[in-house]
Amino acid sequence: MSSTAGPRCPRCHRPLAAWRLNHCVYCGEPIPAELKQGFAEPEALKWVERPALPPDVNKKLEMMRFVPMETAKKSSSRSVITVVGIVSVPIFVGIFYLTWMLLRRISPVSGFLIVGAGVMVIGYLVWTFMKARKS
Repeated sequence: MSSTAGPRCPRCHRPLAAWRLNHCVYCGEPIPAELKQGFAEPEALKWVERPALPPDVNKKLEMMRFVPMETAKKSSSRSVITVVGIVSVPIFVGIFYLTWMLLRRISPVSGFLIVGAGVMVIGYLVWTFMKARKS
């Protein structure tokens, strides 16, 4: 394996990909200044100069670093979750009530099992919709 001429990152041992940065672009390790001494800047970088940005654009970019962007409220998704919750809970209550009415005639024990299962399922549905509505 041939090694490229130039300094390598002390942590990941990869060749420095961004010569002008003071950290490794692969692992984020800070690069000491003395590591680059003795090596010439790569030829490809000598001709690359970015155009200067206008001052107002620079200011906006700096502000974007520190000021968080305002996110839009997800009211439409919350209203959909609310409607689904309001509609589905009574439907499940009805289904478990009708199942309980049928099974209690056949076996009272199975009727109580259905009531217990119904309470757990409806409780889970209410908990899930409340949790989804908060986030």
